[in-house]
Amino acid sequence: MKRVVAVVLLVAVAIGSGMVASAEQVTVTFLGHSCFTIQAQGGDIIMIDPYATYVPYPALPQPADVVLTTHAHIDHCPRCFGETDRYTGDPIEVFPWDSDGRTQEGTWRITEDLVVRFIEATHVTLSGGGQGYVTLFAFDVGGIRFAHLADLGRTLDNDQIAALGDVDVLFIPVGGAFTIDAAEALTVIAQLPTVKVVFPMHFYVNGITPWTDMAPLSAFTQVADVLYDVVEYETAHVVLEADALPDDVEISILPHLE
Repeated sequence: MKRVVAVVLLVAVAIGSGMVASAEQVTVTFLGHSCFTIQAQGGDIIMIDPYATYVPYPALPQPADVVLTTHAHIDHCPRCFGETDRYTGDPIEVFPWDSDGRTQEGTWRITEDLVVRFIEATHVTLSGGGQGYVTLFAFDVGGIRFAHLADLGRTLDNDQIAALGDVDVLFIPVGGAFTIDAAEALTVIAQLPTVKVVFPMHFYVNGITPWTDMAPLSAFTQVADVLYDVVEYETAHVVLEADALPDDVEISILPHLE
C-alpha cells in the first residue's frame, strides 16, 4: 500500500543546512524533464518531479523510497492526474501544498535521514507564462546541499536565497516559456554563490516534449559556456562527493535515462 504524506501531516523541525557531516558518494540520475533521483550509498532513493505519460520520456517507472513533487501539473505530478504507477516500490509521497496550491513553507522531516526545506515561488514568468505557484526544495544528502527549483518563473528574491541556504548542487529550469529562460537561469546561478554543480532541466526535446515554445538545451549551453565549464556526460548517472566537488561552477549535462 502506498504511503501518501501531505505536508500538513509532517512534523516541523528547526534544522538548517549542513545537517549531514560525513562525506560519501551520492549518485544523481537524470530521468528526463525535471525528474531526478538522488541516492547516497545504501540510502533512500529520493525522486523529484516524476512526469505523467503525457511527457513520454522512456525512463519511468523507476524505484523510489521518497517522491517529492513541486506542484500539481501533469509533467511534475502524475498522481494528480490519476497515474499511480510512474514509480515502483512503496515510497513516501510528499505534496507540499494546500488546496489553493500554496506551499506549506518550512523545514520538515520526511524520514529519519531526510529533512527538506519547502520554499514557495511563483510559476508565472515575466512574459505571463506558467500558472500558480511551485515549491522549491533544499536538502542535504551525503554532506551535499541540493536545491531543486521546480518550474521557477522569476529570478530569486532575498528571502528565497536565504531559505535555500549554501547550495552545492542546483537543479534549474532553463527552457523558458513556462519557466525562467537561459539568461534568467544564469542570473539565478549567480544569486547562489556557493553552487558548484548545475544540472539544467525543463527544456525542449524533439519528439518528447509536448510544448514546442520551450527552448532546447543548446539555447542555455551556448550562453552558459561563456561563463562556466560545460561538461557533457555519457550516461544519465553521475557520482558526487562533498569533498570532491569542482572548485568552480560546472554545468553538468546528463543525457536522460533510456
